[in-house]
Amino acid sequence: MIKSLFRSLSLCFTVLAIILSGFSGILGLTTHSYAASGSEQTAMDWSRDYGNRSSGKGVIATSDGGYLMLGEIQETGSSGYLDSLAYIVKTDPEGNTEWVTKINYSSSDQARNAVETEDGGYLVTGTITDYSGKPYSVLYLVKLDGSGNIQWENTYDDPYYHNYSFSVIETVDGGFAVAGYGATSAGFYSAFALRTNILGEQLWFKKYWFGDDQVIYDIVQTPDGGFLAVGSITRENYEPVEIQSALLIIKLNGQGQMEWNKQYQDKTATFYAHTLIPAKDGGYLIGYRKSAFGKIANMLAKIDTSGSLLWEKAYPSEYASGSRSYSKLVSAEYGYALIGANTKGDYPNVRRQYAVLTVDDGGQTLGDYLYEGPSLYNHGDAAAASDGGFIVTGTIKRGDIYKAQLSKLPKPQEAAPPGERTLMNIAFTESEKKVLKGHSSPTVIQAVYSDGYTNTLSAAAQYLIEDPSIAAVDGLGRITGIEPGTTRLIASHQGLQATLPIIVLPHDSDELEPASLYLDSTEYSLSVGDKLDTRTYLYDYSTSYQRIDITHMTTFRSDNPEIADYDENGDLVGLKAGTTKIYAYYKGSYRSATVQVVRSSIP
Repeated sequence: MIKSLFRSLSLCFTVLAIILSGFSGILGLTTHSYAASGSEQTAMDWSRDYGNRSSGKGVIATSDGGYLMLGEIQETGSSGYLDSLAYIVKTDPEGNTEWVTKINYSSSDQARNAVETEDGGYLVTGTITDYSGKPYSVLYLVKLDGSGNIQWENTYDDPYYHNYSFSVIETVDGGFAVAGYGATSAGFYSAFALRTNILGEQLWFKKYWFGDDQVIYDIVQTPDGGFLAVGSITRENYEPVEIQSALLIIKLNGQGQMEWNKQYQDKTATFYAHTLIPAKDGGYLIGYRKSAFGKIANMLAKIDTSGSLLWEKAYPSEYASGSRSYSKLVSAEYGYALIGANTKGDYPNVRRQYAVLTVDDGGQTLGDYLYEGPSLYNHGDAAAASDGGFIVTGTIKRGDIYKAQLSKLPKPQEAAPPGERTLMNIAFTESEKKVLKGHSSPTVIQAVYSDGYTNTLSAAAQYLIEDPSIAAVDGLGRITGIEPGTTRLIASHQGLQATLPIIVLPHDSDELEPASLYLDSTEYSLSVGDKLDTRTYLYDYSTSYQRIDITHMTTFRSDNPEIADYDENGDLVGLKAGTTKIYAYYKGSYRSATVQVVRSSIP
């Protein structure tokens, strides 16, 4: 009973964190942004607040160039207490309010997702609370006309489950499909898909079980009239404690029956697949996050129509400017854009701002942008705008008042995408890895392409330890020593393999230096063509923190050699305007720093 209670609370907080980690909002009517890749500063188009005691959770771009924002707002009800109302705001292209619809169905209502319908109206999904017995969160659909008037509304009975929607689409026959998850009071999650006709009448309501917990985050209709959905699975074994999570892809027929499913598993990582969209050249793209032991990797994968993985890309989450977390994938002019938030600092001094990463059709990075403004409280959804920019929603705190917010981000000023690259080889950056028993250490694996471009793909690779009694590896390539001995780490990616000898030393071995390695700075800045002499030091704690220069014994590596790299003399050279990271390795320890390369000044 106690285990079930703690598990329920833990899982609820986990999903709440996922929901609240969507997109953060930005304040003020006009703010400025800068591209982290070194682009010149550019102004945000606009940013506006809506309502009081309100929050922004969803947004779509409408066919007239405007936007529809979704969320909730608190107002005093007939009982004198605050009621939560579903809050729907229609704006023009500049964010000016055209109409507002508030829905007080149960005194605890929320609008979450929407789709513009063929008749010019809107179908909105959310949750209401059923108070007829024990309170339950109930799935709620409301159809609005183009002016915000309610045409019909419906709830869908599912006893003993708290149901939440993550995705809604209009089907080719004019009906609707909704996907999400239902949570029991014990904290177990069941993935679901709901199909209705054009009037919102239920055609079928299916649940899907694969493990202890499963969630569907996004769904699309396929050309055969069926559906493709993505989500995640978590299976828990309590003795020993081990979480076996998987990225889940499900193919359904038109009646909601499962035709097949694909599960890409990892014993140490968890998955959050936030977006599924058709790829421009066929197949589908999945935007997701992969986390292991508190570390997050932002991921993009391409699959074919049978769910087979074609390629997978990993993008950094840690920068000097903060931690990036992308939660939406949309089509853009030169390819696609991952949209999310950048968070820096610790509570209560936390600062959040919007972040956009643009990539080409093959997933190669084109641009990296941060948008400045007052710190966001939390962030909701995002969408592509008709002018090539993006619309994002979230919640801002002004004094003691929370306000829903929309912000319009301009079209990124991208250069033409790079030429076609072919993956040629993958390799570890070290010749061997030594680690103490009971200690952990990261590994770094690089992809080498046909044009000489290299890219870190540690989070995208699949890992296997030949002798798991000697060492263990997590989903991000981090090694943990279990017993003294030798084994090998094998990494696989797109049909290629790389191996790394692993040596686990006794926990009291003095062969490895203590993790007291430091670079002479955590941030470097230089112009194109300039050079820097970066230095590394060890601090000897036994001699009153004596500093020892070990630069000549250190191995350096650049995360993006096209922006900055080391020459034959060991100097860091600025090659192209942009931002990258450098790594310094010494006896199993490493340190990293951010490098900003700016354009050379012209007299």
